[in-house]
Amino acid sequence: MPDESFDLIVIGGGAIGLSTAWNAARRGWRTLVLEKYGVLNDDGSSAGASRQFRLQYAQRYMAELSLASQTFWAELQGHTQKTLIRQNGSLWFGDPSLDSQEGGIAAAEKVMDALHIPYTKLTAAQIEARFPFKALPQDYEGFFQASGGIIDLKATEEAALDAALATGLVEIHEWEPATDMTESGAGVTVRTASGSYYGARLAICAGAYVNDTLKPLGLSLGIDIWQMSSAYFAVTAPATHLPTWFVFQSPSDSALFYGFPEVDWAHPGYARVATDFPDRILADPAQRSFAPNAKSLELNAQWVRDHMTGLDPSPRFTSTCLIALAKDPSRELLLDYTPAWGSPHSNIVTYTAGWAGKYIPIMGDMIVQMLSAPKTELVYGHYSIPLNKFSIDWNQAT
Repeated sequence: MPDESFDLIVIGGGAIGLSTAWNAARRGWRTLVLEKYGVLNDDGSSAGASRQFRLQYAQRYMAELSLASQTFWAELQGHTQKTLIRQNGSLWFGDPSLDSQEGGIAAAEKVMDALHIPYTKLTAAQIEARFPFKALPQDYEGFFQASGGIIDLKATEEAALDAALATGLVEIHEWEPATDMTESGAGVTVRTASGSYYGARLAICAGAYVNDTLKPLGLSLGIDIWQMSSAYFAVTAPATHLPTWFVFQSPSDSALFYGFPEVDWAHPGYARVATDFPDRILADPAQRSFAPNAKSLELNAQWVRDHMTGLDPSPRFTSTCLIALAKDPSRELLLDYTPAWGSPHSNIVTYTAGWAGKYIPIMGDMIVQMLSAPKTELVYGHYSIPLNKFSIDWNQAT
């Protein structure tokens, strides 16, 4: 017999797992979170201090999800004195004909027009006049969307953790990875080195570690695990306004870049700039190196040197992070019912893969809604989010 019973077991205590626990407890569910390491760690997709928040997407349903998430961000903000999203705008610029993992400028403008999201179109000269960039190719174009900003990731995780624990219905077991899972009645029994637990429902939110977690179910899914490098650069002209930004360039221009303004929660006096491509693509998160790639750092420094003003081009406070991305480029996120033991189970949901920082509060609600009753879409006000856009092509574990 299991040692304890819960309405929900969450495997993975990162940002999405903690959001799921909070949203479940708000519905009165007694919830257990099993975390392989400690909460608020830097070993997975929750590494680092900041993420970008934006409304613009090349896919209408993703932009609608960002719009719907604003209510959930406001609710989570009520659980902390720290500002979770600093709204300093989102700037996209570069070659408007190009696409990337982030979408594309022209496609995003079409979606914003359809959803009546306001933005300002800019030429390269206007970008240089308004923001601290220089020597941009004169055929570059872009836009500024004022609702975008920068997420304090650790404050968000802390707020979700505090909100979950404040309900009195959530237990957090750190340093207790799941080692086995078996069907047990209408639910699942999850075993660890410390005990066994019955859950009427199961949410797998293990990020890059998802395939290790799924092995007891005989399942795996197609993801690439990107190891990425970033660095901070000293601000030499602090009066200059810098939004969050992303530049679209062709591969011949070395790389795609993105960046953040200076914030007080991460190396005050420095702005972050990063390459938007992997140093390495890993098959297993255990292959991760915490040493940033020297070539990526040099590309960062060269971009700052050639195209930015008000920053010293010497990289400082360098780091790496892991991000799981779907092998299928049409899948922005992977979120699906898990076909455990040969048939779909509406009481087991797996989330992994994607740039999901901007969805942390609403993603937990999405998972809990799916576990409340079988769903094919999720409705938030005027927006209907089709779950088949996030479906997983399941494989047998190898």
